[in-house]
Amino acid sequence: MSEIWKDGAFAEDEWIIVADGEEVPADRPSLVGLTRWREEHDTLAARNAPLGLVFEPDAEWSDIAGDLDRFPVIAVNFPKYADGRGFSIARLLRDRDGYRGEIRAVGDFFLDQLPYMRRVGIDAFAITDPHLRKGLERGDWPEVAHYLQPVDAAGEVPAGTRPWARRPADRQG
Repeated sequence: MSEIWKDGAFAEDEWIIVADGEEVPADRPSLVGLTRWREEHDTLAARNAPLGLVFEPDAEWSDIAGDLDRFPVIAVNFPKYADGRGFSIARLLRDRDGYRGEIRAVGDFFLDQLPYMRRVGIDAFAITDPHLRKGLERGDWPEVAHYLQPVDAAGEVPAGTRPWARRPADRQG
């Protein structure tokens, strides 16, 4: 089995991403794309094993927003480290749609992006880059003292006179 980074540690990952056209295992937690979910809804909904979704950067899911609670995991694909649309997807899932399950980053990202990913609601990371893995194993976690985008995060206070700027409550100044 592969591993994910979650809650500050590596953990076994029981989930697999099943590409379109591949058979979805009947007895294993599986992640499928939105198109496949729409096309095979009845068959996939009848499964006994858990099912999750994979959102690509251009995902549009308003037609299934009311059903998101049925998916314990939504994986957000970052096909290139410079593609920031996954950040918006995670924030929309949390704030607009009220999704409370696991949002998992998959694809191409690096260590400095992880605090920002956590900030928008991503809480698990599929680590494939060996440099990223080594950094996490060493306990590296980039500190971000101030944020310029407001979110409803517990423990944040406005920083200075700009109402959109935020800082963690445990930091002075």
